[in-house]
Amino acid sequence: MIQKNSLKDSLEKNWISLVPYFVLIVLTVIMAVINPRTLSMRFIANKCDAAFSLVLVSIGQTFVLLSGGFDLSVGGVICVTNSLLAVNMGGGPGSIFLWCVICAFIGTAIGIFNGFVIAKAKMQPFIVTLATQSACYGAALLILKVDGGNIDPGFIKLLISRFFGVPLSLILMVILILLWLYVKRTNFGLALYAVGSNEKAAHLNSINVFRTKLFAYGLSGFFAALVGIYRTAHVASGSPTAGASFVITSIVAAVLGGTAISGGVGGIVGSVAGAFILRAITDLLVFLKVSAYWTSLVQGALLVAAVALTSYAKLRRTSEVAQ
Repeated sequence: MIQKNSLKDSLEKNWISLVPYFVLIVLTVIMAVINPRTLSMRFIANKCDAAFSLVLVSIGQTFVLLSGGFDLSVGGVICVTNSLLAVNMGGGPGSIFLWCVICAFIGTAIGIFNGFVIAKAKMQPFIVTLATQSACYGAALLILKVDGGNIDPGFIKLLISRFFGVPLSLILMVILILLWLYVKRTNFGLALYAVGSNEKAAHLNSINVFRTKLFAYGLSGFFAALVGIYRTAHVASGSPTAGASFVITSIVAAVLGGTAISGGVGGIVGSVAGAFILRAITDLLVFLKVSAYWTSLVQGALLVAAVALTSYAKLRRTSEVAQ
């Protein structure tokens, strides 16, 4: 009897965290009814490749959101790294690998810079990351003025590859989720939740707030750089505006997945689900032959609903702790 009551209490406390997965299942069923081909392995593989960029940037955004901030510079980082790699594809595999490392380093450095200014100078994340985003957009336009670049076919084949029909993007998503399940239990993971929940309390409990924010923003920049690299292969082109659409959608995906915009609640698994929800909504609108202009309206409505739901969940947990 005690076990049944405990299970019931657990379900009552965690039902909100299951909402994103329920929504994703419902959308998948609806699409399967409208177009049965959506259940084919080929369609699933293509959609994993298409969603992977948003998954990566949403994962990076989740780290920052959990720490109590947000990162508007991810779009600029994607633009810079995508443009930089697109114009430096010559020189063979060794040169391409080196430029991928350079792009990853640049993205991480930009993220660390954001974290340093925000944590040390106590400046608002909105101002700092918006300024960084603007600077990155300008740099991207200096590197590549128009869409283009000579992308190596071998590079495209490597990143958009299949292993027994399973896309590399799906394999990497599973690996990232498994890594997160480990990281969330480490000192850094626990510090991330503590800082996002209550920064002052975290500091009083000897948690290094400065280092935690530095790592969070550094990871956000790193994952945004990975998007720039991956998008170069997926689209087979470079663009100085490649990351413009990812700024808002990365936040929407993370919040849809249950990450509180006020920090301290959520995780990467939910953000991955949130990214697929956004992709599913876009596909559903296409299947229903609805104008693409409705996509932004639907995303905005979902963001408001998700923020309200996560805020309610956080307030409920806070009240339970107080009692």
